[in-house]
Amino acid sequence: MISVGHFHYCFFERSETFIYHQLSSLKRFRPVAISLISRNLDEFPLSNGVHYDVGLELSRPGLQFIEPFRYGSLKLAAELFKREGVALIHAHFGTWGVYATPLKRSLRVPMVITFYGQDMSLLPKRTMWRNRFQKLWKKIDLLLVEGPHMMAELIKLGAPREKIALQRIGIPVSKIGFCIPKIKSDPNTALWAGRMVEKKGLMDALKALEILKDQGVKLKLRVIGDGLERRKAERFVREKRLDNVRFLGFLDYQSYLRELEQADFLIAPSRTSSKGETEGGAPTTILEAQARGLPVVATRHADIPFVLPEGYPYLAHEADPRDLARVIKLLLDDRKRWLQIARKNRKHVERFHDLKVTTQSLEKHYDRLLTERIR
Repeated sequence: MISVGHFHYCFFERSETFIYHQLSSLKRFRPVAISLISRNLDEFPLSNGVHYDVGLELSRPGLQFIEPFRYGSLKLAAELFKREGVALIHAHFGTWGVYATPLKRSLRVPMVITFYGQDMSLLPKRTMWRNRFQKLWKKIDLLLVEGPHMMAELIKLGAPREKIALQRIGIPVSKIGFCIPKIKSDPNTALWAGRMVEKKGLMDALKALEILKDQGVKLKLRVIGDGLERRKAERFVREKRLDNVRFLGFLDYQSYLRELEQADFLIAPSRTSSKGETEGGAPTTILEAQARGLPVVATRHADIPFVLPEGYPYLAHEADPRDLARVIKLLLDDRKRWLQIARKNRKHVERFHDLKVTTQSLEKHYDRLLTERIR
C-alpha cells in the first residue's frame, strides 16, 4: 500500500473532525500523519496509518516559522517520512503548506495542499503571506478546495487554475442516523455549533433570537463550542434576558451528534468578519445536520449555497440579524415541509459528501499526481 505523508500543525482538533474523517477513511493509501503537536488522539485513533509529532506547542503564534525551530521540526519530519516511505505529501491549510514546502524538495515527491478558509481569506491581506503564496504556487503540484467560491478566491490570489481541483468535504453519513423531523408546536429547539469567532455569526444568531422574541416567537437555542466571543455572547444573553439560550461548551463528537438528534433545526449564520476572514468553504455542521435530517437556516456566504440542494430557500443575507430572523420564521411556518426538506438534504449529502464518495475523489487526485511523477 502506498504511503501518503500528511502535515499539519495539530492532529486532531475537535473543530477539525473533517480532516480526521478524511485521513481515517483512506482505503488505497496509508496515511502517515506528522504534526508539530497532537491532541485528542484517544478520540481520533488513526487505525489505518501512523502519527508522529515533531515539535512543541509555542506560546506565541507564528514563532513556528522562526529558525532554528522550523529547521529542526522539518528535518525530523523528513526523516520520519523517508523512513515510512511516503510517495506524496499532503499538507492541510495553506499556512502549513508554506511551512512544509521544503519537504517536497528534500524528499523529491509531489505535494498537494488543501485550503480550508482563514488561509485564503484572512492571511492574504498581509503582504508577508501574499508574497509567501506567490512563491508557493510555483512549487506545489496541486491545490485542493471544497467549492467554487474557494477556487475563485485562490485564482484571484494568483494560483494557476490548472493546479486547482475540487475536493468536497466528506462526512461519515452512514454513521449519522437519519431522524424524521419533529413537527410540533412551540417552542422549537435550534442548535448552533462551532468556534465562537466572528465569522461563525453567533452574535447574529442571538440578535435574531431577540427579534423573534419581540415578535412573540418562542424558540430555544443550544450553543455548542467555545472561543473569543463567548463572554460577549453570554453578556448579550443576560442583558437581553434570552432565558432559552444554553451554552454547552465543546462536546466530543458523539455528544455533538446526540445534540443534533434532539434539535429541530440548525442555525449556521456565517459571515465575513471585520478583519475579512470568511469560511472559505462552508461549515461541516451544515453537512452533518443535513445527514441527520435537520432543516438548516444559513447565510449566502462563501460556499454555503454549494453544499445545500440547489435553490435551497432558507438562506439569509450575511451579517443581517433581521433577515436571519425572517428566514427562521419562514422555516417555522413551513413545518409541514420539514420531512420533504429533510429527505432532500439527506440525499444531497449522500450523493456529494459521503466519505465513500469523497475518499474516491481524493485517491484519484493522488493517483494523478503519482502517475504524472512517473511520466
